[in-house]
Amino acid sequence: MSLQSPSRLLELAGQSLLRSQSLTTFSLDELPREVFPLMFTEAFSMRRCEALKLLVQAWPFLCLPLGSLMKTPHLETLRAVLKGLDTLLAQKERYLKNPLEAFTFCHAYLADRDMECLSQYPSLSQLKELRLIHILMWTTNLEPLGALLEKVAATLEILILEDCQIQDPELRFLLPALSRCSQLTTFYFRGNETSTNALKDLLRHTGGLSKLGLELYPAPLESLDNRGHVSWEILAPIRAELMQTLREVRQPKRVFFGPVPCPSCGSWPSEKLDFHLCS
Repeated sequence: MSLQSPSRLLELAGQSLLRSQSLTTFSLDELPREVFPLMFTEAFSMRRCEALKLLVQAWPFLCLPLGSLMKTPHLETLRAVLKGLDTLLAQKERYLKNPLEAFTFCHAYLADRDMECLSQYPSLSQLKELRLIHILMWTTNLEPLGALLEKVAATLEILILEDCQIQDPELRFLLPALSRCSQLTTFYFRGNETSTNALKDLLRHTGGLSKLGLELYPAPLESLDNRGHVSWEILAPIRAELMQTLREVRQPKRVFFGPVPCPSCGSWPSEKLDFHLCS
C-alpha cells in the first residue's frame, strides 16, 4: 500500500472540497495557500462561477494568474472573477492594493448586457491597457464601452479595438470619451468597417491626444473592392485626405492606414511618419 505525499493529499482535499459544492469563505480560510492555484485552475476549467468568486475573495498571493487562463474566454467565469475582485476592493484587502491595470478580451461575441456589465465593475476603473480583439460588436450598443472609456480616460495608455467590426453608427458613441484619453500612447482601430467621413471624425476627436505615438486605422470602406480587398490606387488619395485632417488638429507620429502587415511587401508601421504604399 503506497502512501500519498503531503502535497498530493492537499491537492486531493482541495479537489474534493471543490466538487462537493460545499465551498465557503470559512472552509477556504482553513486551507493552506499551496492548494489555491490548483483549485482556481480547476474551478476555471469547470466553470464553477460561485467557487471562482469565493477563491478570488480569499486569494492569498500577490498575483492572480487570470491572463494565462483566458486563452478560451468564457464571459460568465470572467464575470465571477471580476465580482470577486470588486468584493476585495470594497473590503479594502486562491493583497489587492490596486484595481486592474490591463484587461484583454478576445475571440468572442459581446451582447449588450455583457458590455453593460463590463462597464460597471469598479475593478476596471483605472485601466492602463484595454484590448478588445476579434470581438463581434456590430449589433452591440457601444454606449457602455463609451462609459468605460470615460471612467479610464485619466489612466488609459493603450487602447486596442481590433477586428471588432465597428461601423459608423456605433463609432459615434466612443468619440467623446476617446477625446478625453489624454494619456493614450497607442491606439489600434484596424479591422473595423468605417467610412472615410467616419475616420475623419475619429481623427478630429484625437486632437488633444498629444502623447499618441502609434496609431493603426483600417482602410476606409471606399477603398475596398467587391471582395473586400484594398485597392491601393484608391487608398492613396484617401490616405492623403486623412493625413491632412489629422495634421489640422495635431502633429502625428507613427500612423498607418490599411492592412497590417502590407500584403505586398510585408512591412509594418515604421519609425517614420510616411506609410510605404507598394506599387
